[in-house]
Amino acid sequence: MTTTAQSDEPILASWKISEVLQKHPELLDTLVELSPAFSKLRNPIMRKVQTRLVTVAQAAGMAGLEPAALTRALNEAAGITASTEAAEPADASHGPAEAPPWVASAPHSTEIDVRPIMARGEEPFKAIMAVARPVPVGSAFRLQAGFEPLPLYDVLAKQGFAHWAYQRGPDDWEIVFFRERPAQAAQPHSSQAPAPHGIDWDAPTTSEVTIDVSELVPPEPMVKILQTLETLPPDARLLVHHVRRPIHLYDRLDEMGYAHATRELAPGKVEVLIQKPGTTAS
Repeated sequence: MTTTAQSDEPILASWKISEVLQKHPELLDTLVELSPAFSKLRNPIMRKVQTRLVTVAQAAGMAGLEPAALTRALNEAAGITASTEAAEPADASHGPAEAPPWVASAPHSTEIDVRPIMARGEEPFKAIMAVARPVPVGSAFRLQAGFEPLPLYDVLAKQGFAHWAYQRGPDDWEIVFFRERPAQAAQPHSSQAPAPHGIDWDAPTTSEVTIDVSELVPPEPMVKILQTLETLPPDARLLVHHVRRPIHLYDRLDEMGYAHATRELAPGKVEVLIQKPGTTAS
């Protein structure tokens, strides 16, 4: 029996699983029926974490399915007639076909398993960065996680790390991060003193962007904030709607020379205002 689709827009292999379930929540049962690998999605916490990071094509690879077959099955279960183009996998790759030489040859300084941290509902980002920070150029560290931490790749790439990821089993990913170059230097500032924390909330600004990270799970809020800041012009401000004070973000903002202020409007409702440094006169 087919369900009545909320939209006749075909599901694409490039869609995040979260997007699929947002538009077609009934497809959670379909995913679980298609593969036991998807049974963990019945856990609301795991579903909230994993579905935002993984595309349909990537999910197919994790479950040992063909991306086109999974896409076609989801469309059929949703009562959608998908085109051949819609069934094509968009980006199912997790990296090169073979492990790069440094996976085996580079000295491994340490390893970290963040699965217990995530199981406690805590944010693993600070622990990961604490492990990554002292790794010298030419060395690597290993990360174990319950899913492929896609947003982490861009963050650590800016710290000079290449990565190699592979899935060892259900809820068992191992990622090797190899530091091939030094971390990117912080943007130069007019003063070496730490940036001031205070901001005049009512001061005029040439540009202000607002984002809401209250529905995201760690480390997604920090990743989204930092990525958005990169797109802002000098002197622009970013207003963030959050559910808590992002205490792990503050040190990073100070290092980058961003002024910031936080105010709690109500329980579970926090605003963070971040000021991007302006250009310095030469």
